[in-house]
Amino acid sequence: MFSTEVTVVESRRQDVRLPVDLRARYGSAGSPTRALCRILDVTKRGARLRVYCDLEPNTTITLVLPMSGAVRARVMWANDFEAGCKFHTPLGESELDTIFKLGHA
Repeated sequence: MFSTEVTVVESRRQDVRLPVDLRARYGSAGSPTRALCRILDVTKRGARLRVYCDLEPNTTITLVLPMSGAVRARVMWANDFEAGCKFHTPLGESELDTIFKLGHA
């Protein structure tokens, strides 16, 4: 007879991540929003980005979201070509819905 032990790990996420694939732009302090990125997933509180240049944690960026305009966000983590950011002001449900629909077109 075999015995299996299962450990359940609680997620620290407050919101469900919505997978998307959208082109976007961002800029950091004093820089125009010209750097290209892809939004890989999004919640109302933040997003995971594929970036093409280094972003440092704790940097504040302006992310230009499709159909929602510019939002300010803080880079929470970054490694290789991905970064996670937290929006200064959470997105509204309608903005999140629009981004999700555009990311699945």
